[in-house]
Order: sequence, then C-alpha cells, then structure tokens
Amino acid sequence: MTYSDLFSKRYNLRPTPEGLIEETVPNSTRIGLAYILDELYEKRYMGPTELYKSICIALRIPRKDRDYVLDNYPDLVPQVEVIIEEREWWEFHDICEVIWRILGGKYDHYADLFTRRLNSLFIDEGLPFELINGKIEKVGSGFTQAQIKEARYLLKEPEFKGADQHFEKAMKALNVRPNPDVENCIRDAVAAIESVGRVIVGDDKVLLSDIINKAVRKGAIPKPLDQTFQKVYAYRGNEPGVAHGAVDLSKVTESEAELILVMSAAMIIYLVKKRSQLA
Repeated sequence: MTYSDLFSKRYNLRPTPEGLIEETVPNSTRIGLAYILDELYEKRYMGPTELYKSICIALRIPRKDRDYVLDNYPDLVPQVEVIIEEREWWEFHDICEVIWRILGGKYDHYADLFTRRLNSLFIDEGLPFELINGKIEKVGSGFTQAQIKEARYLLKEPEFKGADQHFEKAMKALNVRPNPDVENCIRDAVAAIESVGRVIVGDDKVLLSDIINKAVRKGAIPKPLDQTFQKVYAYRGNEPGVAHGAVDLSKVTESEAELILVMSAAMIIYLVKKRSQLA
C-alpha cells in the first residue's frame, strides 16, 4: 500500500515557507470521524492497530515501539483519535483516504459504508468536499462532475497529453484551499481547449480564435455558437491577472473559475466529436 498520491500531495497543500494552510476542518467533524471509526471497529471491518500503523506511515508520524502496538490493542483507539484531533486540516483528509484504502483492500462494501458515512458527515458539517472512489474531491453538481469526467477520459489519449496537463493544473488551481487560484484555473482551462484544437487541426502554433474561425468556414461549428468559444477565449485574455500581468485587482471569483472550467470541459468534448470535420 502506497501513499504517494494522497489529497494533500495531489493539491499541493502541504505547508511551505510562505505560510501554513488555514484550518478548515472543525472539531465537530473530527469527533464525527472518530464515531464512524467506532462503528467500523465494532463491526470488525477494521482494527485500530492496522489503522494506527497505516496513518503513522502515511503521515510520517513517530509511533510507539512495535511491542506496544501489538500488545496494547485497546489503547490504540484513543491514540488514533488524538491524531485525528491534532493534525492539520489537510492531514485529516489524508487520514480519510487511508481509512478507505484499508477497507477497500478487504471488501468493497466496507469501503462503500465508510464513503456513505463520511459524505453524510461532510454534508452535515458543511464541508465543500466529498469522498469519491477513495479520493477526497471538491463538491460539484452532477452535471459539472459528468462533464469533467468525460473530458478527462478523452484527454487520456497520448496525443492530448499537453491538454490533459493544462486541465489537471486548472482543476488543482480551483481546489487550492483556503483560497482557490482562480486566475490560473481559468488560464489553464482555456489553454486546454486551445491545445486540443491545435492537435485536431494539426498546427501547434495556431490560436484558439483562428481554430474556431476555420471551423465556422468548414461548417463544423454553426454561427452564432462560435461566439461562445470566442467569448471564453476573450475573457481569458481580458481579465486582469489571468493571461497577462495585472495592473488592477482581478474581479474573478470562484464561481467564474468553476464556470469556465466546466465550459472548457464541454468545449473539449464538442471539439473532439467534431474532429472529422475539423481535421
């Protein structure tokens, strides 16, 4: 079992010399997770010894000596609770992913139970995250998630490697906490559309605006639908701090960034479907 792709590493949330990430998991949420673990212990889906050792390894926490761990099974329950209570907010989410992996390594229905319990807790506590297939992700609408999922599937083709990297950066930027990097989210989301267009038309220097104009001339994109692409591209270029250095303060909010991300996903899907007419 490896822990190289946990939540805090995927979203680059570990503390840096510039300062620590703000605490965003309330104490009541931590207590709630401890109660969920009590249920898992009682049903014998998981033992505190296994969980304690796995959390220590994943978070690089010094642990008690081996004999203590093996001989003091009941005492490890409060040990785990102390870790959950005291660790940083991003480590809390790492711990949730560790728990899911332990359960999923035995039987899927154990992991499913934990997923339901944890997501219910997050909803009650008002946390903007949910556990999806073992990974803590930012909450989005069903439509948003479906569009992003389909776009990511298409971008896994080797020829779209550059576009996939841009889209991945856009998603990570939007999920930075406590302050989403909205400018870079928009920049990379639109860059992903342009990268896909360049691959489809076979020109690695052409601009997205020219790709769309060419598509209109070929009858691949009807007017005035082309203006949707052009306006998104223009928004990226005109908004301070997105494509160019900012003189004035940017007015971009998380809502605009999320909208552009979803629109970019939909546009990528659309362009790939139109590929035969654009090439």
